[in-house]
Amino acid sequence: MPIFIYKAKKGPQEIIEGTVEAETKDAAVSKIEQMGYVPIRLNLKEESHIDAAKELSGNKSRHLGLFERVSSHDLNVFTEQLATLVKSKVPLFEAINILSSQTENARLKQIVSSISGELKDGRTLSEALSKYPQIFPLLYVNMVRSGESGGVLDETLTRLAKFREEQEEVRANISSALAYPIFIIIVGLITIIILLTFGIPRLVSMFSETKQILPLPTRILISISNAVRNYWYWGGLFVALLVSMSKQKQVSEKKKIFFDKMKLSLPLFGNFNKKAMLAEFTRTFALLLTNGVPVLDAIQITIPTINNKVFKLELEKLYNDIIAGMPLSLSMKKSSWFPPFLINMIAVGERGGNLQEVLLEVAVFYEREVRKINKIMTSLLEPAIILVMGLIVGFIVMAMLMPIFEINMGMR
Repeated sequence: MPIFIYKAKKGPQEIIEGTVEAETKDAAVSKIEQMGYVPIRLNLKEESHIDAAKELSGNKSRHLGLFERVSSHDLNVFTEQLATLVKSKVPLFEAINILSSQTENARLKQIVSSISGELKDGRTLSEALSKYPQIFPLLYVNMVRSGESGGVLDETLTRLAKFREEQEEVRANISSALAYPIFIIIVGLITIIILLTFGIPRLVSMFSETKQILPLPTRILISISNAVRNYWYWGGLFVALLVSMSKQKQVSEKKKIFFDKMKLSLPLFGNFNKKAMLAEFTRTFALLLTNGVPVLDAIQITIPTINNKVFKLELEKLYNDIIAGMPLSLSMKKSSWFPPFLINMIAVGERGGNLQEVLLEVAVFYEREVRKINKIMTSLLEPAIILVMGLIVGFIVMAMLMPIFEINMGMR
């Protein structure tokens, strides 16, 4: 006899799941109703939507292919559109179906269609989103869950869309500021490599015919050119090794802490990294508190969003101190990592009962500081890179021309 998997309501709040044997689907519904339950979902065991969802989401550890990736921009557009539809009183299931039909990214379209199926089966939006941790981060899922539990999903999605938009704007400003210096470096390196691999060998053949003693800078340049042309593969191997190390996920705890500490101790760049992390932390923390998430849960949710291991360890200490009953500001005072300005502002927010508002002000302050440091770094980097590249190219040109000048002087 066929076995059906069902999900049904038992009373006004409780939802139960189970299996029932019946000849047909109608007979299964009758049996469930006889038990005093109201059927919500009913599927043959072999055709369960759960299996279909697992098949679609695949192994969670599997990496998405190049053309399967969902960009941050795609997710931002999805969040903003969903927030607009829900705010306009469009039912959630209908809103998801609308987005499924108009989403351009093929992978995201597939996922949104699956989410629609999950909603149809009686699951909440946060439960459906949690099946795709590679697309929807923990912060995203928890925000939606808190919005569902508080009955303010439209406001939550609006806040989340604004938060992601502001995050992307900060990152875009940093990327655009660094684009020109990186472009100068690439062009300069290409120019130097062309001179070393094509220009110098032609001059060497010309100088060898004169049989004169070449100046020291020219001899050094010829040696560098020979090394580049004969041992270029070592450079390629070194670059490949660096790329491999940067993508390696199984890095020991001690190595991760060491490299993250080094990032924070670099002159100018270290201060920039620290303030960028504090800006992201305070804004994320404020967003969760505004949405009604308790302080302890907010810190727990925020920890996985931090990329620096040193900062993660500090937040874990905060979490343990709060469990022990210590106020957040007092716990921060125990650490030398958190700046006095942040600690004092959080203390003011705790006393005034408006911690989320204070955190938002702190986030705005640190984001402004990040923009200032970013502007200073780029204004210093550009002339420094141009100067270094100019010196290198100038040395090459000088070393190439010195023998020619000597030949002309000898002929006179």
